[in-house]
Amino acid sequence: MPEPTSSKTIARRHDLDALRAVAMLLGIVLHGLMPFMPGLSVIRDTQTAGWVWILFLGIHGFRMPLFFLVSGFFTAMLWHKRGEQSMLRQRSVRILLPCLLGTVTIVPLDTYVGRWATNYGKRIAEKKQSAESKEKPDNLYDAIRRSDFLTVKSFLDKKKVGINTPDPEFKMPPLHIAALYGKTKVAELLLNRGANVQQRDDGNRTALHGAAFLGRVGVVRLLLDRGIDVSVRGDDDDTAMDSTNADWEMTQGIASWLRVPELDQKRVESGRERVRNLLREAGTPSQQDSSNSENSVDTSQEKDAGTLQQSRFKQTLEAIRSGYADWLKSDRFQTAFKKSDKKESRDQGIFGNLKPRHLIFSRVFDHLWFLWFLCWLIPLFVCAESLLRCFGISVEKQWPFRLNASIWWMVPVTLLPQLLMGTMTPRMHFGPDTSLGILPQPHLLVYYAIFFGFGMSVFISGAKADRLGRWWPWHLLGACLCFPAALATMASPVVTAVPQILFAWLMCFGFIGMFRRWFSAESRVMRYVSDSSYWLYLMHIPLVITLACLMQTWKLPIFLKLSMICTGTTLILLVTYQLFVRYTWIGRMLHGPRDRGDLIHRHRESIPCTSA
Repeated sequence: MPEPTSSKTIARRHDLDALRAVAMLLGIVLHGLMPFMPGLSVIRDTQTAGWVWILFLGIHGFRMPLFFLVSGFFTAMLWHKRGEQSMLRQRSVRILLPCLLGTVTIVPLDTYVGRWATNYGKRIAEKKQSAESKEKPDNLYDAIRRSDFLTVKSFLDKKKVGINTPDPEFKMPPLHIAALYGKTKVAELLLNRGANVQQRDDGNRTALHGAAFLGRVGVVRLLLDRGIDVSVRGDDDDTAMDSTNADWEMTQGIASWLRVPELDQKRVESGRERVRNLLREAGTPSQQDSSNSENSVDTSQEKDAGTLQQSRFKQTLEAIRSGYADWLKSDRFQTAFKKSDKKESRDQGIFGNLKPRHLIFSRVFDHLWFLWFLCWLIPLFVCAESLLRCFGISVEKQWPFRLNASIWWMVPVTLLPQLLMGTMTPRMHFGPDTSLGILPQPHLLVYYAIFFGFGMSVFISGAKADRLGRWWPWHLLGACLCFPAALATMASPVVTAVPQILFAWLMCFGFIGMFRRWFSAESRVMRYVSDSSYWLYLMHIPLVITLACLMQTWKLPIFLKLSMICTGTTLILLVTYQLFVRYTWIGRMLHGPRDRGDLIHRHRESIPCTSA
């Protein structure tokens, strides 16, 4: 353990204080974007746009890696300054205590507001549907969605639109819409009138994919009876069988985007199980069977050795990802409580579904998960440092932990956990996963531990670390080049892993350099923002949900709505921070005592007191 040092030997890093605050405040922007992204929020705003997804993924791809990197720096600073025991006591007050208190106060509040927003949205949707039901559908596709059999028949009789002509909005043929919505009678009418049962949509999928996706048993039976090809693979190499394995969050997102009415999870999962049985009887393959079909190709056919090696690597990785996902979902992490059939037992926070609970996937910490991860990472560091010390190894003196060495092995090592990202959402994935349960997902803990450890090495390296980020404009430019490459390759975990980790690291280096260039000097404003950012992030979810819910039907540009949500949330919480937090026991817990006589608390010590 390092000897405590004089406060004069460690200068306060105002730039990293500001950077940590910005990383936390970006979380408000991130969650403010979610109502405009179907399926990612309990709120379904009437508007959406492609740039919303781009901005969301861009922030998500680097924000938390940057946060944990800065957290590692300040943890190492505190460890070096005060010693191991003092660091653990301080972190227990600043991190563990808010995490536990928030889990029994803030998380239930999030759940309550989320339920209110859901019911509010249902009432709006019911009013809209009631108004629409009084009007006759003006096109074939809406008539199918409403199951208006007579109107569908009328459109077909008058041949106002081709029976195989895709919907101009979603590029889905009429049969695909009927299959997705579970309209068996309408689907039968379309087939009887000459609809092409083998027709594919823009994603190269048949109507069977959509019917299987939402467990539409009746439609699946009909399509199988009409001889649909069960072996068809979409652009993501997915069969109809694979469609039945989508997780519930993805299912809700896609269904909401396609304007499918609210789904019942139990009914969908039950339907999917029956569909899987029907597809097995029909001999449908899955993604895992693709390796067998590739291996069955005539060996006499000449193939490029590099292609073969790449194919084998991809098959091996998919097998590892599949096995890892099965291990994460296994019953070994399931609590032994008796299951409840009540609707209220759905997983909605710590009080929502106490029986049974999955230790990894049940929601416990919600947006406070990052505090829980720090509660794992800091003790792990202490244990590792103590173990190395037993063998006479000093973390501060060994070259692997110095910046000029760690940057060459920590950055490439990030590729390993990155290859396991998205195992529960195999279609498309960008950025790190999210782990809200009591047990962190191992690959995610390792992923953030690398950034946390790198932040520690930045501090350990002392003056040499000042060179980090000196080329920040080029780092940000490189990140801008990696970002579209990562987006374009999301469907392939192998290919997208490299540009995704490069994007995260380059953004971290770029922001560190940029903030060192512009925010190194002490600023009264940034000091206050840094102090308040912890409180703002802890409490922002209920306000974001409330404001977004009230604005969801407003006919305003998305950017204006987003600005109003984020600004309104920030201003309200700044007022509560100043009145009820900054000079109270809550403020002492979150960032240490503050003097009412001075806007900025001037520390006797240079060590930051804030959470990270």
